[in-house]
Amino acid sequence: MSRKMQDRLAGFEPRFSPMAYKAALFGMLIAAFAIPLGLAAIPYIEFFNDMAVQPKGKAQGLYGTTIGQPHLVDRMPPSGSLPMDFMPYAIAGNDVKAAERAGETLRNPLKPTMKVLERGQKLFHDYCRTCHGSQGQGDGPIVGPGLFPAPPSLHTDTARSFKDGRIFHVITRGQNAMPSYADKLNTEDRWAVIHFLRALQRSLHPTPEDLKE
Repeated sequence: MSRKMQDRLAGFEPRFSPMAYKAALFGMLIAAFAIPLGLAAIPYIEFFNDMAVQPKGKAQGLYGTTIGQPHLVDRMPPSGSLPMDFMPYAIAGNDVKAAERAGETLRNPLKPTMKVLERGQKLFHDYCRTCHGSQGQGDGPIVGPGLFPAPPSLHTDTARSFKDGRIFHVITRGQNAMPSYADKLNTEDRWAVIHFLRALQRSLHPTPEDLKE
């Protein structure tokens, strides 16, 4: 190597330090991962997430106050509003006169098809059997000495003379020790139970026409 070349190499100084090269390589490595991940995440980034940061509260609790007025989580529905699939029932009261009025004005809108009877049987066993018994004779598993008072049999002449509307009213409003079942059985379910009850009554008290069939 010539003397001139040796002198030039001896006086050469790199423009960037080795540390700068390492930093640049490290930065490119980070960018190789960060940029693709960032581009993939952009469609899922919520820039306006007001729904996510709104006040929240536990059931039957509070979620803040405004000028000293607490905000209830379980708010009362607006006046006049009705739940979905809710059928308003106009006959008020659970006394005998109200039940008789229902018997004169209401008619069972369902036909006693096999599907309706099977539905009524299932609901009767689920909700009515515990007190009335599987045959409707007032001997359910939760009634008796030291338990709940036994209801009257559904096969008495009086019970069998009740019109469908009257039975519907009793199921809806309750009567004596029996509470209302309107929150457990919707309108059609109550009518289906009545159809099954009629079939149950006829099974223990068949008419001559039934026996011919």
